[in-house]
Order: sequence, then structure tokens, then C-alpha cells
Amino acid sequence: MQTHSFADTINRARLAITGQASTAAAAPLPAPQSTQRPVAPPAPSVRPVLPSADAVRGSCPLSPGAARLWTSLHDLARHVALVRGHAVLPTSLTFHLPAVIVAALVDYSERHLYRLADELRAAGLIDERGHVAQVGHLRRYDGTLWAIRLQPDAPPPRLRWWDFQHDWRPDFAEDYSNEKGAWRAVQEAMSEPLSPTGQNAVQELGNRWAAATKLKKTPAGDGSDMRPGRVLYAVARDLPALLHLHPRQRHREVSRLASDLAHVLNEPGRYRQHCAAIYRALDAENEQRPGLSVLALQLHRLAADLAELAPWRKPGAVLASRLA
Repeated sequence: MQTHSFADTINRARLAITGQASTAAAAPLPAPQSTQRPVAPPAPSVRPVLPSADAVRGSCPLSPGAARLWTSLHDLARHVALVRGHAVLPTSLTFHLPAVIVAALVDYSERHLYRLADELRAAGLIDERGHVAQVGHLRRYDGTLWAIRLQPDAPPPRLRWWDFQHDWRPDFAEDYSNEKGAWRAVQEAMSEPLSPTGQNAVQELGNRWAAATKLKKTPAGDGSDMRPGRVLYAVARDLPALLHLHPRQRHREVSRLASDLAHVLNEPGRYRQHCAAIYRALDAENEQRPGLSVLALQLHRLAADLAELAPWRKPGAVLASRLA
């Protein structure tokens, strides 16, 4: 039986006489925390569907050895794509892996591996080249770059110059001086038994080296940080600040921007030409004509063209002709 205090009875009587409703009784009860609807659902994580090696190959005729190598390389590319977490399926994927590890995966010699790689390149399925790293004053081969096609109707993959400029093995100098590296890792992996998952140590070694998960400093995937677009956008963003600098500081900043352009376009001989283009843009601004904005738009246009894999050997010459 529900009981009420004398004060509650007096309050109810006063409200009944004045004709007012009880605000406490009219107020809705708040919903429990567990039954409340969320403000916004979490964003779903969508990964692209990676076609199989047979689907990408299609009806392309290959020898048994080349077909075996293609399956192994495509499996490595699929693993690298999953580790990098591409939101959109790329037409091709580039990774760095020494040829000695690939030869151990397919159980062929390195000489025969290169013959089979030539067959796959002629079929338009891969592109491969050796990669050189700087060790002190020496330049030594640190492995092989592999560009693997991931879509059936995609054009043949091509390695670009920015792929060769990337630091794929930051620890190569230490491995070179300590006589460690891929060959020693293959020898150690081949002496280990099968793992509990049924994958041998050589396969795990190939996946780990291809995805660059053996280091804390890992190379990035096929994104803007591996392409010249990021530097071109940064130069275009820094151009308007030249108008507000002291002449001495302006000269230093122009030199820096021109150096960045010459480096990212892989044309160091055009450094003075880029300086002259920036100074012409500044002169146009002083004459109340659009100069820096035109140069910035041309840099954005060049970045978009390079992102679409424009077949230019000298993009700096293209930029100069557009500014003329």
C-alpha cells in the first residue's frame, strides 16, 4: 500500500484547488541509457574485393614456371594490399622484395627467376627492376621492385621514377655492414619447421618483407606520399607567402621552392629555370597581374597529370611550356 506524507497531501490539495497540473507527474521519464538510440552509427570499414590470380591473368598463355611465379607474386601483392588497407582497389601495386626471397618461395634459382619474370613482363602482368640504395659513398643493390597488376582489364603495370627514389630499406646500411640481409634471412627461414598455421617460414618471410612490417619505419603504400603530387601541392600552397617576406628572406624561400620542384620532378638541371618562373610570377603580381595564382594552378594541373600516370620523361619541360 502506497503511503504519502502530510506535506505531499497538502501540496496535492493546493494544486487541485488552483487547477494546476502536477509538473512532476506530467514530465516524462528519461529513457534508460541502454535503450537510447546512438547519435550516429559508426562508419563502416569497407575493403575492396581483390581478384584472384587466375581472374587477373585471364586467358593469357604462360609456361608452368611463369604461372607458378605469377601466383606467388599475386599472393604477395594481395597480402601487401590488405596490410596497407586500400579503400579503393588500385590497378597495380608496387612493393620491394629481394629476388632471393622470391626465388626461395617458388623454389627456383635467381637466374631462372629473371627468365620467368621477363615472360610475365611480356604478358603485361608485372614490371620489375633492381633498386639501388646509398651506403656511405657507395651505391649497392638492396633488392627488387615488383609492380603487380591487380585488375583484369588494367593496363600493364609500370614502375615510375618515384618508386626508385623511395627508401624501401632504411636498415640496409646496417645490414650491409653487418653482413646480414635477405640471403641470411632465407637461410634461417629454410631451416625452420612448418608453423602451426601450415605456412612455412619462407612464406612468412616473404609476406613480412613485402609488406615492410619487419621495421617500425615502414614505407607507405601507393598513395600521394609516394608521388610528386604532395610536394607540388605544398609548393603551390607556399607561393602566396612570398609577397609578405623581406627581399632577403624571399630569395631564400624562392631558392627552397625551386629546389623542391627540381628534386621532386627529378630534373636538378632545371633549378634556375624554376627560380626564374617564380620571380616572373612575383613580377606579375607587382604589376597587378595574376602571377603566383597562375603558377599555383599550373602546379595543381601538373600534379593531377602525374597522378594519372602521364607518360612524360621530363615533366619540368611540360611545366615550362605551359607557363610560357
